[in-house]
Amino acid sequence: MQIYRALIVFCSCAMLCHAQATKTDQPLLNEAREKYDAPFNRNLQSFDCAVDFSWKEHFTETTRVGDEGTDEELEKIFQPIRNRVTVTRQNATVSSGLTDDAIGKLPHGGMAEFLLEHAVQKSLYSWLPGSTNMILPDPATPVSFEQSPSGYKLAFKMQTFDVEMVLSPDMGLQSATLKAPQSSHFETSFASGRQGLLLTSWTMGEDGTPSGATA
Repeated sequence: MQIYRALIVFCSCAMLCHAQATKTDQPLLNEAREKYDAPFNRNLQSFDCAVDFSWKEHFTETTRVGDEGTDEELEKIFQPIRNRVTVTRQNATVSSGLTDDAIGKLPHGGMAEFLLEHAVQKSLYSWLPGSTNMILPDPATPVSFEQSPSGYKLAFKMQTFDVEMVLSPDMGLQSATLKAPQSSHFETSFASGRQGLLLTSWTMGEDGTPSGATA
């Protein structure tokens, strides 16, 4: 939860910088912001869709805790549950269509279902800053661009702290570090889509160390 709260603060505070950027770097910042797919800035109000999730594939890629359920329970009881998600520019809500009482009667108190809902919701909350173009500084933020072997380095102030972002040659954000007494660091991956760069993964940790991943 501490890492997740740091993510909210990191992204929200980036919108608090409201001074005029230099003429040299303003066009680059505007160019970078225009390269991202931000559907909620194109008048999208909300969307909902089904959650396509394979428990079998999941446990070939991650460590099993043991209280999710047996292989048979996961395949015959939890896999058939049809989860859906509704997303607005502020919230992501995951629903199985089951009541809390029905979930509680599932094997292991519905642990597998709760784990799935939590993972999907957290991933979507990580995606939301990109969906509204909050992942980069506000257009009026004073910034400094510098070319680097990997593309660009983007530096700016967030309140009284320094932030450094690393961008690829096509302006895709690769990582960002908040230099503060309790530093934060996240890494991202993007893919090209019809409307611009799409966020595909977000890895975040504290003290400059990546920890945990979402996709």
